[in-house]
Amino acid sequence: MTFEVNFDDKETQIVEDYMKQNEMNFSEVAKQAILEMIFADDADLTAFNQAMEEYKKNPTTYTHAEVKKWLGLQ
Repeated sequence: MTFEVNFDDKETQIVEDYMKQNEMNFSEVAKQAILEMIFADDADLTAFNQAMEEYKKNPTTYTHAEVKKWLGLQ
């Protein structure tokens, strides 16, 4: 699979510096960045879905004031 990515001069320099510092080629850098972004989004979605399931089981909520009081912050 082939993709085309366009960078301005400043972005190009940043990417080239990163590749040099990490001894990686562009393909490795792009693949790592894309997969990290996908996995991060997936982890966020999983955490959200788990939190929503817990909330549905016990939809009790508390105000900021209540939580501050419990924590002795008021």
